[in-house]
Amino acid sequence: MEVIIIKDYRGYYNAKDGMYYVDKSYPCKKKSHEHCSGHKSDKEKGKLVEFAYQNADPISSLPPGPGGQALPRTVATVKLNDVKAGNVVSLNGLFHINNDSAVVQDLVASIYRGTPSPGNLIYRAVFEIDNAENVDDDFTQAVVQFVDDGIKSDQKNVTYTLFAEQRVGANGLFLAGPITFTATEIKVN
Repeated sequence: MEVIIIKDYRGYYNAKDGMYYVDKSYPCKKKSHEHCSGHKSDKEKGKLVEFAYQNADPISSLPPGPGGQALPRTVATVKLNDVKAGNVVSLNGLFHINNDSAVVQDLVASIYRGTPSPGNLIYRAVFEIDNAENVDDDFTQAVVQFVDDGIKSDQKNVTYTLFAEQRVGANGLFLAGPITFTATEIKVN
């Protein structure tokens, strides 16, 4: 069994300078630390460096009603121009899946740094989508969230790809909208 370590970052907006900041030291074990009491020093601040997104309008770009776009397929891509070593990239995706098959299907949602290939995989999740006859959640939203903290060197034009496919079984899952995929680079040092 693989253990996944989840890192948590708290953010806030400073109206005085118009910047977003991330407290990189959360969670705190000792309440006596200055940063645990809500006061943040310059060393503990992070700031929003770059933001990229892709939206897909379900009315114009995806077929409405039953069906949708067949899987496997790229759901969305985003590109950050200059990612600095030591920064983190917060990735958030939202899309919808329709199961037109008579059996329960497993959706596999993956995020790749770069183009989809085994060596670029940084996130994977499996969602169970109910069968069409039960009409419970055969049309449901899939939400993916991940913080890429593996930026070891400065990089130009970093592309993140959100990809969806069925795990096994007959074709029956379809991509539907709306779709949103965002990448936010945050300076934490």
